[in-house]
Order: sequence, then C-alpha cells, then structure tokens
Amino acid sequence: MTSSISSSDPDVRSGRRWIASFFLAFFGLGGVLLGAVLLVDPYDTGRFPSLGIVGVDDRNPRTANVSRGRDPRFDSAIVANSTGQLLQPTRLDAATGFHFTQLSVPQTGPREQFAAMRWVVEHHDRPGALILVADESWCSPDPVLALRYPFPFWLYGNDANYLANVLNWKTFDRVVWRVQLALGKRHRIDPVGYSDYSSESLDAFRPLPPDPVPLTRADADAGFPWIDALGHFVAGLRPNMAVVIVMPPVQTSYLPVPGSFADARFARCKGALTHTVAGRPHSGFLDFRIDTPETRDEANFFDRVHFKNPVAREIEDRIIAVLQQSPTLASTASR
Repeated sequence: MTSSISSSDPDVRSGRRWIASFFLAFFGLGGVLLGAVLLVDPYDTGRFPSLGIVGVDDRNPRTANVSRGRDPRFDSAIVANSTGQLLQPTRLDAATGFHFTQLSVPQTGPREQFAAMRWVVEHHDRPGALILVADESWCSPDPVLALRYPFPFWLYGNDANYLANVLNWKTFDRVVWRVQLALGKRHRIDPVGYSDYSSESLDAFRPLPPDPVPLTRADADAGFPWIDALGHFVAGLRPNMAVVIVMPPVQTSYLPVPGSFADARFARCKGALTHTVAGRPHSGFLDFRIDTPETRDEANFFDRVHFKNPVAREIEDRIIAVLQQSPTLASTASR
C-alpha cells in the first residue's frame, strides 16, 4: 500500500509559507541594508543619490582614494606606489595653477594605477594633469601581473560591480564611520592625500635583498603590454590634458649592469614610455633611473628604491618645468 503527500496537506502548506517568509525576510533585509549603504555612500563614490555627507575618514588609500579621485576641488592627480608618495601636491599647485591630489598607494603596480587614473579622468570634466610615477613594474612583459596585496577594483569599476560587492563587513564599518563624520564625531581625512612617511623612517640606508636571476636575451626582447595599454589610455585623453611620466630614481647599486640584457631592456622601456607622451603639449617623460652623483649617495635614500625629501623636491622641480614648457621642447628629460 502506498501513500502520497498532497499539496493541500497542512504540513506542506506550512513548509511553503515558512520558506516564502524566510526568503522574503532575507531579501527584504538585504534590500534595506543595501538601501542604507547607498544612502550613506560609505566610500564617497557619488554613484547614487545619497545623504550628501562630504568626504571620508578612511586611512586606507586603496579605498580612500575613491573619494579623493572624484573630489571636484582637484583637476589633477599624482598616481604611484610608494616610490612617488613624497611628491607634494601643494608645491605643484603653487607653481602650475593646477590642483593636485596625491593618489599614491604602496605596493601597487600598473593594474591598480590604471584603475585610479581611469577613475580620475571619468570624474573630472576640466582638463588638468596626470603625473604617473612608473617604476620597473611598468616594464614587465607579463600582461597579468600578480597583485602584491588585494585591491578593491570593484570600487573603481562600473555600478554593477559596485552593487555586487559593496555589502561586506568592511563596508559596514565605513558606514558607521561616515555617519560619525556627519555627526561631527570624526574628522575628514586630508583630501590632498599627502603623507610624509620619511618622519617615520630610519635615517640609515637599508639595502634590499639581492637582485633576481639575470635576464636573458629573450627577456630583454619581450614586449611591454602595460606600456602599450598606457599608450591607448593616453591617446584617449582630452588633447589639452597634460601627462608627465616619471621613472623614479634608485640607488646606483640597484641599476642594471651597463651592457647587460637588463640594461638593454630598461633602455627599450624608457623609449616606449617616451613615445607614449611624445607630442602632447605640456607633457613628457622624466628619466631619473640613471647613474648620477645623487643616486650614488646612499644618504639620499631609505633603501635602494625609496628616495628622501631632497630628491623629491628635485623631481617636483622637473615636473613643474615640464608642465610649464613649450610644446616644442623635447619630451624626454634626464638629470
């Protein structure tokens, strides 16, 4: 003898009601939370109508730069990892008339820096200037460079990516922080973004670990996918937007041996970067990765790739000269 369960059975109906109630509560709560997050706009993305809270109190530049990068008070940005962090926006402002924000994020490379540059360009109608401090990672032949640390690309992407990722515990922390900011219980971080880490560093020069395995001829002859992508990006910018690419200095002991495959590759990389901005008005490539009395002096560096403030002031002077130059001047400069 067999039996069957009818859809009209009270237990079945009760179970269905419980499941329906669960999903209604789950998605209802999710909708309420998402609505609250969008209203508070915890990262100050400006994507959707919000409560209009100004700025953020966020010490992580990976997320705080979303607010800085769209701030209408700035028309220009410095994009870099820690090798460009000591460049002072206000000093560039005073000499050029532009209004810079510092978007340096330590331990980042081309992928993350592209996200920042695109964000700036998409959120500013006025032509300004982009300063890209391009370290050796831009010379990489690897088109899918591994990230050194996680990066929230969804914050800098389209609205769909944002909505798919915004509900997380870190976001809820920032919701609280931003409400506290609105209530006057927190203070907005400096939107200029400049941080002088030299005050927290030791004065003694600290060498880095030994260099990797020497390059082969095949390595030296490989392409530059990130610079190719940069060329397409720069070509799509407004014609009157200035672009200055800086290859930062390193202590002489970190330079490749003259005549080596690594030396040849860096020469080709520098040529590719020069070509990227060739012919753009008030733009240029500044090559500081060379052997000079300044780069031989360990007193000018914290380690082999992080320079001190006097060197930063010299780089700023050269950037200012490029931004002020006639378009007919050469686009390549060296010390």
